[in-house]
Amino acid sequence: MFSSPFVALIKKDLKGYFDQPTGYLLLVIFVAISSWSFFKTAFLIGEASLQPLFTVEFSIDRPSLPWLMTLFIPAATMRLLSEEQRDGTLETLLTHPIRAWVILLSKFLSGLIFVTVAVLVTLGIPLSLTTAGDMDWGAITSQYFGSIFLGASLVAIGLFTSSLTRNQIISFILGLTLGMILMIMGLEIVAITLPPNIASLLQLLSPITHFDNISRGLIDLRDIMYFSSLIATFLTATFLIMRSKTLSHESQQYLNLRLGVAGLIILSILVGWFGTSIQGRLDLTEDKIFTLSPATKEIVESLDDLLTIDLYLSDDPPVQVASVYRDVNDFLDDLESRSNNKIKVTRHYPEDNPQDYQKAFNAGIEAVGFERQSQGEFQIKTGYLGVSLTYLDKREVIPFVETINGFEYKIASLTDKMISIDTDRLTIGVLQGHGELSPTEQMLTFFSVLNEEYDLLPLESDPNETLPLEFIDILFIGSPSEPMSDIHVNSIDRYLDNGGKALINLQPVLMETDENVGFVGVDNRHSFNNYVSSKYGVIVESNLVYDTQSNVDIPFTNSGIVLPYPYWVRAQIANNNIASNANSLVMPWASSIGILNQPKSEYEIMPLIRTSEFASVDNNYNNLNPIENPIFENTLQNNNFQSDLGVSIKGNNNSRVIVVGDAEWLTDVVINNIASTNGLIGLNFIDWLTEEDTLASVRSKIVSERNLIFSSDSHKNIIRYINIAGIPFLLIIFGFLKFIQRRNKGFKSNLGNTNER
Repeated sequence: MFSSPFVALIKKDLKGYFDQPTGYLLLVIFVAISSWSFFKTAFLIGEASLQPLFTVEFSIDRPSLPWLMTLFIPAATMRLLSEEQRDGTLETLLTHPIRAWVILLSKFLSGLIFVTVAVLVTLGIPLSLTTAGDMDWGAITSQYFGSIFLGASLVAIGLFTSSLTRNQIISFILGLTLGMILMIMGLEIVAITLPPNIASLLQLLSPITHFDNISRGLIDLRDIMYFSSLIATFLTATFLIMRSKTLSHESQQYLNLRLGVAGLIILSILVGWFGTSIQGRLDLTEDKIFTLSPATKEIVESLDDLLTIDLYLSDDPPVQVASVYRDVNDFLDDLESRSNNKIKVTRHYPEDNPQDYQKAFNAGIEAVGFERQSQGEFQIKTGYLGVSLTYLDKREVIPFVETINGFEYKIASLTDKMISIDTDRLTIGVLQGHGELSPTEQMLTFFSVLNEEYDLLPLESDPNETLPLEFIDILFIGSPSEPMSDIHVNSIDRYLDNGGKALINLQPVLMETDENVGFVGVDNRHSFNNYVSSKYGVIVESNLVYDTQSNVDIPFTNSGIVLPYPYWVRAQIANNNIASNANSLVMPWASSIGILNQPKSEYEIMPLIRTSEFASVDNNYNNLNPIENPIFENTLQNNNFQSDLGVSIKGNNNSRVIVVGDAEWLTDVVINNIASTNGLIGLNFIDWLTEEDTLASVRSKIVSERNLIFSSDSHKNIIRYINIAGIPFLLIIFGFLKFIQRRNKGFKSNLGNTNER
C-alpha cells in the first residue's frame, strides 16, 4: 500500500489542495466562520471550554464546527473523483497496474489530511484562551479526536457522491444533502416528530449522536466502531462504483463483486448498530467526570451486605433523555463490575410488566412525560428512569434521573447515608436570635441538602443563658446583625477553645434599597467581626469588593436586561484540599479579609477564597448601581489587586474554623438562580470541618467550573481577532507565498526550455 504509486497519488491530490487558491479559500472561510461563531457564544457564557465550538445543537446564526464540516467537506471532496471522471484519467488509472482500492484509499487519505489540517488550524482558539482560563486539555483532545472521526466519515460520504457523477457541482449538492440528512436525523427536534422506535433508530445511526458523546471528553469503543463502520460502508460502496467503470455489468466477476460489497456494507451497518452492546471507554477529562471516584470506591468497599440497585426504565425511552439512559446504564454496569459482588443491579420495565409496575409504584417511582409531535399534533410520551437503592432494611429512591451530571454523587451519598448508623450522624448547631440569616427562609436549599447528611439543631436561647454547644459537632454562624450578649460570646469562645469546629459567615456591610440609586450599603455594627479579629487576627473589613473582570451577569430591570455586576464576584478557590478541586464560587456583596501578622499565634491561617487580580474595594458603598456607577469608570488598572474573601483556621487545640467575608453566598437567591455549585462547595467546607470529606471529591465533579477571566477588553479583543482574522490572514500569506514559489518555478522551467531551443 505504501509503494510509490500510492504515495504519488496522495501527493498529486494534496497538490490539488495546497497549490490551488480554492484550497486556501476553503481553509480561510472555514477557520474564520468557526472562530467567529465560537467567540460569539463563548464570551457570553464566560466558560473556559470549547463546548460552543463542538456543540451538536443546530443554529443558523451560530454554526458549530460539526455543522460547518458538513458544508465544508463536500466542497473539499467534490473534485476527488468527479474531476478524474470528467478528464478521463480515472479509466486510465484503473487500466494501469494500480489496484482500485489503492486509488480509493489515496483519495480518501488526501481528503482526510486536508480536512484534518483545517480542523487543527482552529487549535489557535484553545491555545489563545489559556491566557484567560484553565482549559481542560483532556476534553479538548477528545473533541478534536472526535472531529477527525466525523471528518473521516464525511470524506467517505463525499468520495461516494463524487464517484456518482462527472459534475463537481452535482457531487457537492449530493454530498451536502446526504451529510445533512444523516446529521439532522439525530437532532431531538426531528426525533420528537417521529414514532419512538424509528426516532431511536435514526438517532443511533446519526453521526451527531456519537460525536456528541466523544465531544464530552469520553472516547467510547461503541462510538469508534460506529464511525469505522460508517467509513467502511461508503468506501465499500465507492469501490463498487469505481470497479463498475472497467467491468461488464453482465460478467460473473462484477456480480460476485456486487454480492461481496453488499455483504460488507450490511456487515458494517450491523457492526455500527449492534456494537452498542460492546463495553470499553476512555475518560480523557481532567476531572475524570466519567470515571468512578476513589470516594465512591471507598464507600462500596465499606459495604457489609449486598446493596441492591433497582433501575426502573422504559424499553423505548423518550428521545429527550435517550443519552441519559445510556450514561446511567453504563455507570451502573461499571459500578456493579467493580463492587466485588457487593452490588447487584436489577433492571425493571414497568410499562411492559405489571409486577415491575407495582414495584415502581411501591417505591414512589412514576413515569415522566415528554412532549413529542406526531401528525401535526403534540402528544405526551412517558418514560421511566428511576432508581431505588436497598441496603438491609433501608431504602433510598431517586424518582427520575434527568441528567448524568451529579448522578454518581447521588448514588454515593445515598449509599453512605444507608450504611451509616443513625448515632454516627453529626450535629450542626445553627446560631439564631441575633439577626442571623434564617436557615428555613433565606437558606432553605442549602440546609435541606445539609440535613441529608447531618442533624440540624437551632441554637436560640435567652441572652442570659449559655448556648447548649455541648450537643453539637459544628457551629454555623450566618451573619449576626443584632447585639450578642457576653454570655453567648463566651459560650462560643469556650466551645472553640475546646477544639470546636465552626463555619462563620460575616457581613460587615448590609444591603438596603434606595429610591435614587437602587442598592446602598450600610454598616453592620454587630457583625461579630470584633470577636473574630481579636481571637484569630482575622479582620473582615467594612468594605465591598468588586471585580471588573470576574463577575456574574444578573437581571436588573423589569424588561429582563442582564448586566455584568462587579459587586457579585466570581471568586477563586485558593485551597483545593478543603474545597476538593472546586474552582470557583459566586460571592455577592463580599468584604475583603485581612490577616494580622502574629508570629506566636497558635493558629494556622490560610487563604481559602480569593478574587482575581482585577478586583478592587469600595469603601463608601453609597451607590451599588451597575449602570451609572462612577467607581467603575474611574478605576485605574494599577488600583486593582487580589483580595482574600475567606480563610481557613486550624488551631493547636484541634479546632477548625472557616471565616468568610460574605453571608449571601449560601442563600436561596444565589444557589437557585446564579450558582448552584455554591451549595456543594458549602458542603465541602462542612466536610473539612468535620474531617469527614469522603464525598467531597465526588461533589467536585459537579462543582468544577472553568471561567474566562480577561485582564482587559483589549485582551479579549486580541484573542478574538487573532483567531477570526489573524490566522486566516496567515493562511492567505502562506497561500500567496506558495503561488509565488510555483510561478517562479514555472518561469525557470520555461526559461530552461527556451535555452534548449
